[in-house]
Parts: sequence; C-alpha cells; structure tokens
Amino acid sequence: MSTVSEGELEHWFEQGMQSYTNESRFFSCLIRAMVYAYVPVSDDSKNVRLIQFRHPDGYDAIPFFTSAQRAARSSFNGLRTIRLPCTTLFEQTRGATLMVNPNDGGAVLFPEEVATLLQSGTLETFEKVSLGEGPVDVRPATSAPDNLIRALDGNVPLPPFIREIYLLEKRAVDGRSSRASLLIYAGVEARQMERGARHLVSVVQALDPRPEDIVDVAVFDIAQAKPGFLDEIGGIPVFASGD
Repeated sequence: MSTVSEGELEHWFEQGMQSYTNESRFFSCLIRAMVYAYVPVSDDSKNVRLIQFRHPDGYDAIPFFTSAQRAARSSFNGLRTIRLPCTTLFEQTRGATLMVNPNDGGAVLFPEEVATLLQSGTLETFEKVSLGEGPVDVRPATSAPDNLIRALDGNVPLPPFIREIYLLEKRAVDGRSSRASLLIYAGVEARQMERGARHLVSVVQALDPRPEDIVDVAVFDIAQAKPGFLDEIGGIPVFASGD
C-alpha cells in the first residue's frame, strides 16, 4: 500500500471540509499517511503514552494532526510531537476516540469508525441534514427491508448506550403523493448521542443489499421523558435493551 504525502493528505482534508462528498477520499488517504500526535515531554513509562483532551461533549479523545504545521500551532509546554504511521496510531489506540485536526474542525472518529478504517481502508460518510422543514407525518414503518429490521432488532451487536430503537416512516404533510422515507429513531444515553447516531448510520451502510430508499437517523435522550408522539402513533420499539 503506497504512502500518501503530507501535501496530498492536506489537500484532501481541505476538500473534505468543503464538501462531505470528499470525505471518503480523505479517509482513504489518511489511513496510508504519516500523522502527528502529542506525548508528554517527560514520561517514565516504557510505553508511548498519548495525550488526551476532554471534548466539549464530555468524552475524552486523542487529538492527532495531518501536518507538522497544524501540530505545532496547537502544541503547548509540557508536550512534544511525534510522527507515526496512521495505521500504527489506530492499532495502538483501539477502543479510544480520536480527533483529527481538532482546532480546524476535523472529524471525531469513534472506536467503531477507527475499526472500520483499519478493516476497509476508508470510511463511508454521510450528510447531516435537518429532518425537513414544515409539518411531517410520522408513523410506524410498514414496508421496511427485512435485513434492516433484523439488523436493528438485535441481530447486529449494538453498543450499550443505544437503549431503544423505533423504525418509523415519514412524509411531508403537504405531499401526500410523495414517497415515505424511513426514519430510525433511537433512545441513546445523553453523552453518546452523536456516537449513537453515527453507529446506526454505519449499520445501515453495512447492509447488503442496501435499502433503496433514503434512511434518516435521529436520536433522543433516553434519560428524558419519551417523546410524546411515539405514544400518539402507537410506536413500539423494534429493539429495547434489558436495562
């Protein structure tokens, strides 16, 4: 597997920041590149210990950088920068959350996504959009693909922070003739909302065959009162943890 130059990696990082359609190309370059991370200046440990920071959403993550310049711009006293293959970084930090170029709006990579990158050599991306403007008619799904139902009802291992999953369909109220789209609506622990949504996106992306229609994913805080519309439409979860 050929090594990607720092200049090419930087180019595709910038392209990925401009459009999510370029993100897969960036990730395929990232896994073949050298990257930069922080370690303590003084460390008595025999093993390399990387620095973690607290993400604003409340979890710890390891920052790393696509260029020496980005790493130097973010560094401060007590740290030094090391350069290493991205694959080595990912393999030696399995189970951790990482942030690429955190001061420049780069992606958070959750453990499941790191594992996918190591296995497949890239990472499929998705577009973050609102669930639609104007009133929407939501009801339990009646024609979801069988493999999607099986994936959500426990046949695919789900992380413990995903506690409930509803499979719904939605359509604009003013477009009765429009085709309904599927909506995966999940109750997730508050600190893991984004990770839960992205995990479910990855579940959909891994289906074979893929659903022909668009599948949206939305989450709610499982610790709060269940959204009232679920009872109004007779929503029954296709998955509920035993907790």
